[in-house]
Amino acid sequence: MLFDADGRVCYEDELPGDRCVDGWLWERWEGTETGGQLWAAHHPARQRYVMRHPPLCGACAEEAHRDECGMLWLLHATAEVPSAFPCDIITTTPPMCLDDARWALRNCRADCGFIAARTRDVDVIGVRGTVYSPTEPPQADELVLFHESRMNRVVANRMVIRLCDAVLDEATLSRLRADGHRGRALEGASGPPR
Repeated sequence: MLFDADGRVCYEDELPGDRCVDGWLWERWEGTETGGQLWAAHHPARQRYVMRHPPLCGACAEEAHRDECGMLWLLHATAEVPSAFPCDIITTTPPMCLDDARWALRNCRADCGFIAARTRDVDVIGVRGTVYSPTEPPQADELVLFHESRMNRVVANRMVIRLCDAVLDEATLSRLRADGHRGRALEGASGPPR
């Protein structure tokens, strides 16, 4: 990586599409696909597209499922997910529609399991990526908030969003799991079938 005259990280052969409208540099994913699919990985350009306001379903890029509690997020149940709700959750995972949430529960293997959360309000707060320095080794998978000076030195690969006052949605998660085993549409789920 190189640095321009303003101290911003840049590609030697930088193209206009390498930076978003706000001027931040994004990772390039090029080449031929090989190997198995990485279910939790999101192509940087696609993830950035579906995280725009309002966020779209991370799988189909259509409208994410909403009910009276807000938009649906299906998240890995890791130590980073708070145990008390409502709460704010920081994530790079896009929301989901019911069909794709059902598919994900059936096909994605997460040792930690899943939670379903809903929120009415989200804020895009920053990016994750590799932070470069002229004097230090690169720091991979760093959270960089928009107001930080490091935004000029990060090659971003994911938008970071805050789910404000998220609530746990165990009822939808239970219905999605049961439906995945039955292979039929959800009964009692709000919203039109897709």
